[in-house]
Amino acid sequence: MPEPITTVGIGAIAAYLGKDGLQKLLGPTAEYLGDGLRDFTQRRAETIGKIFRKAADKLGDEATPEEAVPPKVLKQIIDEGSFATEELEIDYLSGVLASSKSSNTRDNRGASIASTLSSLSNYELRCHYIIYSAIRNTFLGTSIFPDLAGRPQLATFLPTGTLAHALDLTEQEKRRFMNLLSHMTFGLHRRGLIENFSFGSADHLRAQYPGANGEGAVFQPSVAGIELFLWAFGAPDQDLSYIFSPQFSPQVDDLKLSAVRGLPALGK
Repeated sequence: MPEPITTVGIGAIAAYLGKDGLQKLLGPTAEYLGDGLRDFTQRRAETIGKIFRKAADKLGDEATPEEAVPPKVLKQIIDEGSFATEELEIDYLSGVLASSKSSNTRDNRGASIASTLSSLSNYELRCHYIIYSAIRNTFLGTSIFPDLAGRPQLATFLPTGTLAHALDLTEQEKRRFMNLLSHMTFGLHRRGLIENFSFGSADHLRAQYPGANGEGAVFQPSVAGIELFLWAFGAPDQDLSYIFSPQFSPQVDDLKLSAVRGLPALGK
């Protein structure tokens, strides 16, 4: 049965942030919130509230009402974020929102990042997090810079079992794992979020990846994929190599995904 439309609007969303929380998070852009939110269902308003709350938590004391989230970014977050159903998507969107807060009114790069994010299926987004967490873990502290020459050196192997576990698939989903893997890898590649990739048997993978010791997939990072990862976890203005910095902390609430950070090194 469809959820009834209720006039919850800003009041329900503001409840997640407390007194003056919206103004502190969004700055002057809070003025853009109005009738457009009035007829949100309770569920959509609560989802936006979660995104705003997490963004405020990520900013912490750095959030000041003088800085602003660009209106174009706010629109993208509200339009797409209100329909988020997965905690990982809420994590990413809140990170992009927090990363977009700035004193530079022309810097609305977050709108492009959020647009890319909103185009991903739940499977693709989860796979993006798994891939870049694995690449980060494998090359943590590396001196390899992920430029055109360095990215091929950052190719990382993930065994099928490890990938399937991190995806947290149901029994039904496991039966069509290869279909889902194809959807995720080609989808991420089509959007430029990974570069070269391959999946299949160990014999197939060893031709380009000698370290493959079983069935799985090999992924090579891309500039856009690293950029999305950095924006989602509060480092929009760091260079690409910051993904390998011990100071960078791509934390998520999902327990299965949190375990990905403890995966053993699986680089070449």
